[in-house]
Amino acid sequence: KRAFMKPKAGCQKIILATNIAETSITIDDCICVIDTGSVREIVQDKRSLTSKLVTMWCSKASSKQRAGRAGRVQPGICCKLYSSSTANNMKKQSIPELQRVPLEEVCLNILAGNLANNCMEFLSQAPQPPSNEAVANALKVLEEVNAIEPMKRKNSDARVEIMTPLGEHLAKLPVHVRVGKMLIFGVVFKVLDKILTIAASLSSKSPFSASLDQSMQAAIAHRAFGHQSSDFLTISNVWEKYWEVCKGGGYSDERRFCDKNFLNRAALIEIKDARKQFITLLGQIGFIDISKFKSVDYISTSVYNSNGSNDDILGAAICAGLYPNCAHAVVGTINEPPTLWHKQEQLWFHKSSVNYQQKKFDSEWLIFHEKFATHKSFVTTTCLVKPFSLLLFGKSISVKHLERKVIVDGWIELKIPAQTGVMFRELREKLSEELSKYISLVGESQSDMLVDGIVQLITLE
Repeated sequence: KRAFMKPKAGCQKIILATNIAETSITIDDCICVIDTGSVREIVQDKRSLTSKLVTMWCSKASSKQRAGRAGRVQPGICCKLYSSSTANNMKKQSIPELQRVPLEEVCLNILAGNLANNCMEFLSQAPQPPSNEAVANALKVLEEVNAIEPMKRKNSDARVEIMTPLGEHLAKLPVHVRVGKMLIFGVVFKVLDKILTIAASLSSKSPFSASLDQSMQAAIAHRAFGHQSSDFLTISNVWEKYWEVCKGGGYSDERRFCDKNFLNRAALIEIKDARKQFITLLGQIGFIDISKFKSVDYISTSVYNSNGSNDDILGAAICAGLYPNCAHAVVGTINEPPTLWHKQEQLWFHKSSVNYQQKKFDSEWLIFHEKFATHKSFVTTTCLVKPFSLLLFGKSISVKHLERKVIVDGWIELKIPAQTGVMFRELREKLSEELSKYISLVGESQSDMLVDGIVQLITLE
């Protein structure tokens, strides 16, 4: 409202505006526009396949619209804070959102709203439809996280998508489905505090700040926060130390802590804000009762965090969100690190991982967040995971009774008794039933006995 008010005599009015001012607003007394040429857009991160809000150059069409804000009803000028060369290289039009963002949330909303039961057909009717490949990739991710089940129509080869109970929960959370699933199982397994931090860190910048001049000192400072086998819990350690400083001191103490330990304060503030948003969202869909704790600062002592110190269960919740980003650590020769394999592809730890050059692991299976290729295929942000977690969150289970082994998704070979694989098949069905009850009973389902049993199985494995 203040933007439209006339300034007092002798005063100048300065309005800071986002790109909403390009077409939606006309201010009568605006005679000068200062255009930075920047815009923040949601785009798909090719490495993690999640959406991120990034700053980039706007399009020529947007630049023209911005200039038009000045002098709508009287003469005006536009000052552009970028070179003519940059202006010439701008794209003509902004890419439509459907063609540049991950489509998992879009597909879930289509199914949740009963708009269609075949997302590919429905989205092909959009004025500027996404590519078939983008839709297929989104549906693949939704299948991997067990949010949908593909089925064939009766008397036809045409495919339809059916939402699972988990998918119904995820459709209510405006976050990437992998992050959403991790949050839901953070609640179910009662490890919510650290899962909030880990989920927040997946969509923000790294809390570690690089220093070219003091790289050695930065590496030493960062190692002080390190967990022995989990990059996710390393980030959680950073957050916990930072939050202790925030609660006990002021702005200057917080700043001094970040400078001393070479930490990115902006990223930590992002994590702080995301934690609050996640708690609010989980409360809104009825998955948690916010009245059981004063604020997000007290979540660590609440009933939703009773297993918060159990690293194995934290690993299971992380596995729930990131599977099938899984690798097998095959033990090599003496004094040589294990080699990593994802199906038939060999992987290498990135040097930023705490597991880089580790020679011995407590588990031969691990979960990773990102995979990217240069001259090799590297994985970053990793943690070890128990085989039972893979049985719980893998897609298909094949039991080989005579060979006394269980194969998950056609390539994860676990040397365990066949009856264990059969038991986990039933456990998965029971867990799906409990998630279904959460929908109708708004988080009051009596699932403690089942969840406590799963927790004991994974812990004592």
